[in-house]
Amino acid sequence: MATLSQLVAAIADVEGIDAERAGAIGRAVREHGLIRTSGRGTSAAQMEERDAANLLIAVNTADTARTAPAAVAQYRALQAKRNRQTSEFGSEFEEMISAAKRECLADYVTKIVALLGTRGHVLGRKRFPNERYRFSIEFEKPVPKVLVGISLLNTSYMDFFSFADRRNPAIGESGDRRERTGISERTILAVANVLRT
Repeated sequence: MATLSQLVAAIADVEGIDAERAGAIGRAVREHGLIRTSGRGTSAAQMEERDAANLLIAVNTADTARTAPAAVAQYRALQAKRNRQTSEFGSEFEEMISAAKRECLADYVTKIVALLGTRGHVLGRKRFPNERYRFSIEFEKPVPKVLVGISLLNTSYMDFFSFADRRNPAIGESGDRRERTGISERTILAVANVLRT
């Protein structure tokens, strides 16, 4: 099992970001109870999928360590909806990381595309080998939104769905500028590898 420092190091390395900044954000999120905590050294808390999801959200959405806990809460609550099916980003993100950890991304992709993707899309009807799936996860701000893209390597099989605040859309409340931070399956797989150790 991985510690917070191992998770921070893996994320900083794969995303190419400053490890000190990622560590400060991780500590701030942990202090607010969004990442598990216990002793130090060999008795340090062992990270799970929820901890990894919260750290990834914080690192990719927060401007500062101080704003990180609020960003995690806000982005976790974003929802995707198709017909009467609704799903929260936080739980779906955890499930994606868990599937990568267990090396069964094909099952997760089939389920999520069937649930939230384009109706009748091939990715929601047919499983492909795990290593063929590609993910793009784009975190948008200042109006929180997450766009998830799933595709197959070297094919036209691709589907997208977005998570947004369905209860209180902030259309027109902010300026026209949008910032996006994106990660791919490389980050998800790196985090899954650390969680497996």
